[in-house]
Amino acid sequence: MSSPTTKATAIASMLTTALSAPADNDDPGAVRIEETDAALRIWAPVPASLSEAVRLAVLGFLLDKADRFGHTVPHDGPSVIWAEIKKSDTGRAPS
Repeated sequence: MSSPTTKATAIASMLTTALSAPADNDDPGAVRIEETDAALRIWAPVPASLSEAVRLAVLGFLLDKADRFGHTVPHDGPSVIWAEIKKSDTGRAPS
């Protein structure tokens, strides 16, 4: 079983590649990993020109790798896709 950090890094890497996000963490368009007490949250701005094939590939990857994920579309900012990896599998049935 992969560690939460390994899973989060894999998701961030895939999103960086699939969304053609900048690798520079100082760039506001870069993929980010934020840590809370319970989870690692990965988020990335989604380009308006994203193809349907890439969109489906990203969703398929997140279905397989993330504990939770979503797509936030605010009225006054960029569309953002996010994923969460729980830090602990407490209470989760063995796979």
